[in-house]
Amino acid sequence: MTDLPDDLTRFLAGVAPFENHPDAIAPAARAIEIRYLREGQAARPDSGTTFPEDPWSLYIVRSGAVALCDSDGRVLERRGEGELFGHPIRFGQQAAPYTVQAVEDCLLWQLSAVAVRALAERVPELEAFLSSDPGARLRRVEALRTRRERLADLGLRSPVSIGPDAPVAEAAARMAEHQVSCLPVVVDDRIVGILTDRDLRGRVVAVRLDPDSPVEAVMTTEPVCVDQELKIEAALVEMIRRGIHHMPVLADGRLAGVVSAGDLMRTQSPHPLRLVRDLARASDADAVARIARSGPALLAGLVEAGTDVTQLGRMAGLITDATTRRLIELAEAELGPAPVRYAWLAFGSQARLEQGLISDQDNGLLLDDALDADGEAWFLELAERVCNGLDAAGYVFCPGGVMAKGRWRMTRHRWRETFSGWMAEPDPKSVMHCSIFFDLRAVHGDVELAESLRRDVLEQARSSEIFRRFLAAGSVTHRPPIGVFRQFVQETGGDASKGLNLKKRGVIPIVDLARVHALEGALPEVHSEERLRAAAKAEVITERDADDLVHALRFIADIRLRHQVERLRAGEKPDHLVAPDALSGLHRRYLRSAFGIVREAQQALAQRYVL
Repeated sequence: MTDLPDDLTRFLAGVAPFENHPDAIAPAARAIEIRYLREGQAARPDSGTTFPEDPWSLYIVRSGAVALCDSDGRVLERRGEGELFGHPIRFGQQAAPYTVQAVEDCLLWQLSAVAVRALAERVPELEAFLSSDPGARLRRVEALRTRRERLADLGLRSPVSIGPDAPVAEAAARMAEHQVSCLPVVVDDRIVGILTDRDLRGRVVAVRLDPDSPVEAVMTTEPVCVDQELKIEAALVEMIRRGIHHMPVLADGRLAGVVSAGDLMRTQSPHPLRLVRDLARASDADAVARIARSGPALLAGLVEAGTDVTQLGRMAGLITDATTRRLIELAEAELGPAPVRYAWLAFGSQARLEQGLISDQDNGLLLDDALDADGEAWFLELAERVCNGLDAAGYVFCPGGVMAKGRWRMTRHRWRETFSGWMAEPDPKSVMHCSIFFDLRAVHGDVELAESLRRDVLEQARSSEIFRRFLAAGSVTHRPPIGVFRQFVQETGGDASKGLNLKKRGVIPIVDLARVHALEGALPEVHSEERLRAAAKAEVITERDADDLVHALRFIADIRLRHQVERLRAGEKPDHLVAPDALSGLHRRYLRSAFGIVREAQQALAQRYVL
């Protein structure tokens, strides 16, 4: 067609995947042929053959609706205004041929195979968008939108290093000459240590060590090294997690430079490293609350700057960790030393390092078996102060009472008995508790005490097939919000009937699947992506299924996170309810793909456990 009506151009600009490619709209519109279908009429009545053709053309539903049917005429899916058909479409496990019939009077726009090929050259994501493989679709869209900044992109200066036998005085002089705050210690191109300003202050000046002493006597051994291809956000998370300020950077295994906290803080402002540092220096609980409450706005800025959703979740969790640790340190300073060994435990999304802009508390206390009555009173006071401080900092009390200030403050023996009871006589309530408590991580205190408990629990879970079957049954109760014909199903009841609950219906189902697979293999990983990767490595699931679930989780979590940022910027409380109509056509399509991956994974698990 030669004419290009304004309404056609405007409509096509809102159709995925054209919406982000205005330069492709005019050529695509000029290639469109108009088709009309009456209610009940087949899209290809003459040939009687099914879609897709080879080569295939595309049909855009301008108005009305069509049904996609199998060879027996059963409806597989419905597509309406602004949606496409004609290309390979996956129904369930694999792509299948289909026929198309109008369920009401329709106006269709058709693009020939020649026009589709030309369009693919102008629209990079068209191939992924039209792919019948949902996983490939999500991998492609993530590759297009993810920030690409690596450590190699920072322009790190050439490394200045020193040998372990050199005198400390020579190392200090070299640091002053080159104006650097650390020196990698190298032997035959192999990094054996790192010497920092902090090492010089604490291990040389403070103890008046002989300046002729060798560097190896005061250096930090086995420093954390990272590859120059690592993304900046991942390096940042590693620094926060380990509480360090310098990391040697390697290229092909050889020293390429050193990245500092200052280097990373200059890439973004404000910066989570600075927030964590300020939390560690807070003078009282009020100061902790004031600093921590700036966290959501800081994280929102990182989301808007394009930070990867996985790394954002890690940063959010580590900020919660830093808030918790400082509250514990302040409480200990007033209460005195702890009467027995203990570990402050994080559960749920904090333990997994998968938090968003909002989170309630899920925590507990693991206490040494030598605890007595006086010790119980000490830990109750500790729990009250820390949980109240977290609430003031924006981490509201857990609605289900999963907090150290409640009943979840027990000795190791009692914790083990509790887990054993849940597994010996599983019921829906015990499964619900385990869905939280199997995600366990020590935030402060005796880490080995917590790890020993977790090892015991994993071994019990692996040997209890009945319990794992109950856990699997519980994990498939949170169904993705798509109906029989792949239409979105919004929440119902009161204020909840306003959108898709992407936490309850999107994120949690994948987290549950990852947890079940990890318990099947007694895998120690806690982070959901790491659980899925480890499960694939242990051959609990296939690598392809694991990768599909990882990318589905990332996409759903990213949509939820951006929704929370929009509400925060609008002065509203962030939540998990996203209205489908607020999403672009492209995002609705990819969200359906992600939900489809989850639904198939749940069906596979149900078949495996004969649920």
